[in-house]
Amino acid sequence: MNILIVNQEDVGDRSIFVSSPEDVHHLVKVLRAKVGDVFPVSDGSSWEYLGRIEDISPEGVTLGIVDKQRHGRELSYEVSLFQGVPKSPKLELIVRKAVELGVSEVIPVFMDRCVAKESGKEEKKIQRLQKIADEAVKQCLSPRNPKVSGFVQFKEMTRDLQGFDLIIFPYENEEGRTIKDLLRKWKEGLEGFEESEESEKIEKSEESDEFKHHVPRIAVVIGPEGGFSTKEVNRLESMGISPVSLGKSILRTETAGHAVLSMLLYEMEL
Repeated sequence: MNILIVNQEDVGDRSIFVSSPEDVHHLVKVLRAKVGDVFPVSDGSSWEYLGRIEDISPEGVTLGIVDKQRHGRELSYEVSLFQGVPKSPKLELIVRKAVELGVSEVIPVFMDRCVAKESGKEEKKIQRLQKIADEAVKQCLSPRNPKVSGFVQFKEMTRDLQGFDLIIFPYENEEGRTIKDLLRKWKEGLEGFEESEESEKIEKSEESDEFKHHVPRIAVVIGPEGGFSTKEVNRLESMGISPVSLGKSILRTETAGHAVLSMLLYEMEL
């Protein structure tokens, strides 16, 4: 059963209105939904609902709220995938599987060794990729609203990396430092930070808004088919971002990001 993702303003005290033409068509025409059927609904933020269909009209579908609870399937971190632009079919696969593995955002990046070059049709491609991401997140019953951002140049990406808590930079020529080393060490530091946060939280009133739990932001930087250029590696290292190895095998660009996301799931969630 797919989850329905609606805007927060579509959720009332007792009912939810689904107005998206795609969702209405999927419910009515594909799933053959009828009055009385129950579906999971997410507001894309903090809450998850069970809604029972009360009315179906050309304008949309109205569901009465049967149950409401905090999301229980969301990850403890947010991850953005900066993906060196591969050939078009590969990028669609990357987006679909990355969303299934918990990514919050995919940013295609033009790098020195990209086989695919700018064509002027990037905006149309983003629309297609966003649709793929929307379909994927519904199928995996995630409350997230994953975003496929516009294509950027490598230089723009380096500016965007400034605000992340952890940056994972897999590089095929790295032999000493593994992603396991990086994640284990970072997680140990994170657990210590969370313990201090919890102590601070206990000291504050439960009604106080002063304390807000920090959700770690993680960036994953993946090279294109031709890999990173020496100039790009030097630039990332000059920013204090050290490369890591994903193992003895050299992975394809459409596989490397998914391998990192899988390792993150194992290390952080399981």
